[in-house]
Amino acid sequence: MRSFLFILICFLLCSCARREIGRSLSEDFGAKQEIYAHDSVNLETYGILRPLEMVAGDDSLWIVDDSDVESMLLLLTAQGKFVAKGVGLGNGPGEVLEVTSLHRIGGCTYVYDARSGQVCQVQRRDSVLLAAPLPLRLRLYDDVVPLSQGKALVLPLMGAGGSYMVVDEVGAALDSLTYYPEKPDGVSDLTHALACVGTLTMGHDGMHFARALVYDGGVDFFSLADASITHISRYEQFGMDYGVVDAGHPVPTLSPTTRVGFSSLASSRGRFYALFSDELAADNPMRTAYIVCAFSQAGKPLRQFQLDRNVSLISVSADDSVLYAVGDTGKEDESISLYLYSL
Repeated sequence: MRSFLFILICFLLCSCARREIGRSLSEDFGAKQEIYAHDSVNLETYGILRPLEMVAGDDSLWIVDDSDVESMLLLLTAQGKFVAKGVGLGNGPGEVLEVTSLHRIGGCTYVYDARSGQVCQVQRRDSVLLAAPLPLRLRLYDDVVPLSQGKALVLPLMGAGGSYMVVDEVGAALDSLTYYPEKPDGVSDLTHALACVGTLTMGHDGMHFARALVYDGGVDFFSLADASITHISRYEQFGMDYGVVDAGHPVPTLSPTTRVGFSSLASSRGRFYALFSDELAADNPMRTAYIVCAFSQAGKPLRQFQLDRNVSLISVSADDSVLYAVGDTGKEDESISLYLYSL
């Protein structure tokens, strides 16, 4: 009798787990709301050919583009009109070796250069943008996000000291959190830590952030209180999925079943947004998608939007009124354009 009950309980638990994992976006977010771009701007007229990052301010739009080594960062108005550009590649004043990440925090724009370890605040002189290094230097991290009072949120690449850390103005750890989504079977902890890289967006209150990983079908939500990091929740459509190759030591790579998942992230004053695709990553190397999911700051699913085209980057205005998206025209010329959607 006990054996029968044990088997029945296991069956019910497994069935519940399967139903939870197999939930559709519509079950969690409700029906898709179709939205159509009300305006567009051809970004190639500004020399933007390969946009990599985008973040919106209250009345501005910042785009990282790697097609011009003399001007990696461009500033546009909220309507998509050109204002300024700059931040070149190099070792000179106002230059960086690479732009690893872009963040808009407390009315200031920051870029992180992982190769040099520089965290820079972007300064504008008329139509020219310059990168002014902050005292903090942190090399070869997945991301570094400046916080208040000289502190920074730091994401180590291989879990050294934790997967999330808050450091002070001299780089000393104030708090750390070791958190990773569940790893695939047979993968070592080190390889899994290497696979856990991705994109992060900080909430406008400076006390919440969300992160999505490259081999993952989920988004994780965190809070920051003083110097303390807390993992609040995880929303998952599917778990992490990647292969492993030997490059002197086991490193992650795409598997035949790896899907795109959640890619570009954005934040408003009270919500997080994530671009989603369940296509195979091998079939969609540009990681484009037309579904945008909106979450509360605690990770509660709120709404899903279906765009009128595939896009690769999104951002959103602080008041949730406008969604910005970057994609090609879908025509033979495939010019890169900025699209504006009313939410």
